[in-house]
Amino acid sequence: MPTKSRLPGSILAVALFIATIAGLAAAKYRLHTEEANRRVEIGLEWDEVSRLAQFAHRDVNDVLTEFKSCGVSTLVIQEDTFTTLEQEGVLHPVRTVLPNGRSVTQIDGIGSRLFNRINYELALRGIPTSIDSQSARTFSSTRFPQPASDGTSLDQGLSFTVPVDYTNLRTFGLGLPPEACSAAVAAHLQIAGRIGNFPGVNATSANNVLQDLASEGVGIVIFNGEEVLGYRGMEPSVAELLKEGGVAVTRPADSAENNKPARYLAYGAVEFGKQKGDEKLSAALNGDLIRVHSIQAGEMGQLDREEAIDRFAKAARERNIRFCYVRLLTFAGPDPVEENVRFLNSIARAISKGGVMTGGGLQFGPARRYREVGTPRILFPLLGVGVAAGTVWMLALLLPLGDRPEKILLVLLSIVLAVVSTLGGELGRKLAALLAGISFPAAACLYAYPVSDSERAIYSAAESMKRAIKTIGIASCITLIGIIHVVGLLASRPYMVHASQYLGIKAQHAVPLLVVTLAALVGGVALPGEKKRKYIDRAKMNLRDAMAEPARFGTLLFGLITLAALALIIARTGNDAAVGVSGFELKARAILDRIMPVRPRTKEFLIGHPAFILGVSWWLRGRRKIAIPAFVIGSLGQVSLLNTFCHIHTPLIVSAWRGATGVVVGTAIGLALFALGEQLMREPER
Repeated sequence: MPTKSRLPGSILAVALFIATIAGLAAAKYRLHTEEANRRVEIGLEWDEVSRLAQFAHRDVNDVLTEFKSCGVSTLVIQEDTFTTLEQEGVLHPVRTVLPNGRSVTQIDGIGSRLFNRINYELALRGIPTSIDSQSARTFSSTRFPQPASDGTSLDQGLSFTVPVDYTNLRTFGLGLPPEACSAAVAAHLQIAGRIGNFPGVNATSANNVLQDLASEGVGIVIFNGEEVLGYRGMEPSVAELLKEGGVAVTRPADSAENNKPARYLAYGAVEFGKQKGDEKLSAALNGDLIRVHSIQAGEMGQLDREEAIDRFAKAARERNIRFCYVRLLTFAGPDPVEENVRFLNSIARAISKGGVMTGGGLQFGPARRYREVGTPRILFPLLGVGVAAGTVWMLALLLPLGDRPEKILLVLLSIVLAVVSTLGGELGRKLAALLAGISFPAAACLYAYPVSDSERAIYSAAESMKRAIKTIGIASCITLIGIIHVVGLLASRPYMVHASQYLGIKAQHAVPLLVVTLAALVGGVALPGEKKRKYIDRAKMNLRDAMAEPARFGTLLFGLITLAALALIIARTGNDAAVGVSGFELKARAILDRIMPVRPRTKEFLIGHPAFILGVSWWLRGRRKIAIPAFVIGSLGQVSLLNTFCHIHTPLIVSAWRGATGVVVGTAIGLALFALGEQLMREPER
């Protein structure tokens, strides 16, 4: 069990103390940034709202007013294309082959208003048009027609030719439908525009299209299709247009917001969207974006009402999502509008449930970008020195380094990590954070690792439980120091909006487990005052004994099951986990979400922390053959505890609740299992 002789030396302790203060200061900057952005925007799709109004025989403005009372603040409007206009029956393109063999698109018999709109939008995208002589007088440089000089009506059959084959032209954007924009303005709703990428896009045409959106009052753009605008190669140029201070949004002349600071067109990055070019665009924006959560229409049809509500609530409360792109629940029933009103009200209640101290209490309105955290750079080298001290302490717990080698290693590592954390940019801080994520949980487990005492005392069940609680508390405090280092090193906006993420999430899980397993194989950690030669001899003897141990079927089976379980846990770790979550676990999670402020992680409160308590308690109780395997498994709890805070896009207060709840509940489960085992197992032999 932990002893004073296993505490870090004075130099290590001072370095850890100073670095921890620096980490707390950086965490404070991040916490203030999160507190300043607690507004969530709920948007509905115009096509769905207008279709619902038609099916329900209601005026669309009345429907929008009802939805606005449910917290909806935005109308998501898709751009028109040649295909959508053709499907609506307002134009009829014809593929024509010229005498030179080139294919063009001929469009005949459209009204002047649509005629000018198409010409205007194609000109923005760099596509020329040829207008026949009879229609030439009607062409305007704007999307709307100008009156003819003789006062005659221009709404007559007009024709023009586009020098592009219709196969390639059909998906070209033609701007947002005017009637949708008018409905949004009339309902005093914000507009989110959806446009697609197009062939031949360049800096000029991208600027033209985004300026056109902003002139319609669009505040956020969410790209259609499989690509972002400008993929591939134009992402940096598009990012410059979408940064704060890029393309300014035009407000109506009578808008109450005219006296407010200028608003700029923002990029809506769809969570799990996996659009081509999204990573490059998000990286170029350096987190200057708004995260969007959406449930695709096909998936929405397979989810039940409560699952959909839970998805949006967790996205906003636990992943810093600030735009919920909601698709309507149903178009059927005696009153589908009222059914969707109840659905939207439920989403709003779930998002705002609880108080600020539990990650709730969110408000509704136009989403804001997260501002820069502004962490002072002077804190990063201090944190680098702290990571070096933690790493050296971990190695000193595992191996008898000796006083002089320990100091030399500390100096060298401190210099390297201080330079890397300061001058290595984002990658340097990622590497330092990865080392912190490995060394501190490993140090926590090695510090708490059971050590044979001279008297080989066997404690009572009550005393064993009391000491186990103290041990997991000390181990969690050591892990907490590592948490503060990770949070401090990654306290910046790109991580908060998931434009960047923790490096080596699986290694952070696997390496500490391997370190603790190695300690178990060599017969435990370095003993106080143990010489290097004696440690090596002890390690060789224990490894030789372990290799010579007969392979009992029960032991082999238990080992295989344990290895498979740990492999599954690591495979499920990370943002792109290779293994999904079962339906039963999803239901269990939903129950925990309802009865707890924040749901703890399953591998912590059901596996790691209980096994840690059992390992320590069984060792103190004298059941030492089963104590060490339990303790090795229990080290997962400390590893996962730190990993909880590696998800920087989760609000800090939510991670704190999740980690603390996991330790408390997991400890209680471990104590209950130990007490039950004491009733079933024989009294240990002295």
